Amino acid sequence: MSLGFYVDLASCIGCKTCQVACKDRRDIRVAGPRLRRVDTFECGTYPEVAMFHLNLSCNHCESPACVANCPTGAMYKDDDGTVQHDDEACIGCQTCVNSCPYEVPQIDEEAGVSSKCTLCFDRLDNDHRPWCVQACPAEARIVGDLNDPESEVSKYIAEKGAQPYMPENGTTPSVYYV
Repeated sequence: MSLGFYVDLASCIGCKTCQVACKDRRDIRVAGPRLRRVDTFECGTYPEVAMFHLNLSCNHCESPACVANCPTGAMYKDDDGTVQHDDEACIGCQTCVNSCPYEVPQIDEEAGVSSKCTLCFDRLDNDHRPWCVQACPAEARIVGDLNDPESEVSKYIAEKGAQPYMPENGTTPSVYYV
C-alpha cells in the first residue's frame, strides 16, 4: 500500500476550509503551524488576470529528504507509505524543516518539536477520510492507495494526467495535482 492524494487545483476555490479543519482537528492554536496551507497566486496581466490556489501539505514522498536527514529518527516512513513524525523522538533541531524542498515541516514553537501532516492516519485506520478531504466543499481532493490501479485516486490521476509538485527534487511525492 502507498497512500497519496489527488488534488484538483481547478476545483479548489481557495476557501481554506481544509486548512481550518486540519488546525481544528489537531487543536492547533491560530498562530501555530499550518500543516496544510492554501496559497493564492495571480497570474497574467490586466485585463487577462487569473487566480489559482495551490494547496500544499506533506507530500508523503517515497524518498523523503526529511526522513533521510533526521538525526533522531523522529521522521520516518510508515508501512502505508506515509511519512510520519514521532514527537517523543524529536529534538526540535529543524533539520527536517531545512531538508524538505517543499518547506512543509514547521516548528511548533509551543511544543518545541517539528510538526507536519500525518494524513490523519488515525482516521484512515478507522475507514474515515482525512479531515481536509472530508471538509472540502469543492471536493477538490481524493486520498487512496496509489498502488491499486482500481482505487479512485489512481483512476483520477491516470484519467486527468495529474503530476506531482516539483518532481525535479527527486523525492517522488505521493501528492498529484491537475
